Amino acid sequence: MALDVSKFIKAPEYDIKIITRRDVFQASACEEDRFSDECMELSALIVLDAAEMKRMGIQEGINVRLTSKWGSVVVRARVSPREEQKGLGFMINGLWVNALVPDETPDGIPAFKDIKAKITISKDKITGIQELLLL
Repeated sequence: MALDVSKFIKAPEYDIKIITRRDVFQASACEEDRFSDECMELSALIVLDAAEMKRMGIQEGINVRLTSKWGSVVVRARVSPREEQKGLGFMINGLWVNALVPDETPDGIPAFKDIKAKITISKDKITGIQELLLL
């Protein structure tokens, strides 16, 4: 009987800066039903540069854990259709990225454009909206 040691090996973590953006399709789907599968599919994702994904060993469509000083969520990774700047990830405004946003607001405005986080491959399922509402 072989021992599965993969559960004891931690996936490598990488530093990433997250930039938020708006998306008309996500906004429409979430306005219609915030608890729908479509809203989650359009909100619970991070878009990364193809070369960065390769460097980090992240494949299109797999789940990744994002952890900042303020929270942690699991979202799906998606490759950007454009060449992006190294070390950046893009997330659509919503509950998933809000869990990572700093609660420190020296000028009264949350920092949605420069969220420092760690990214790692995750075997966990995407963080559910019910979990996010309880944070």
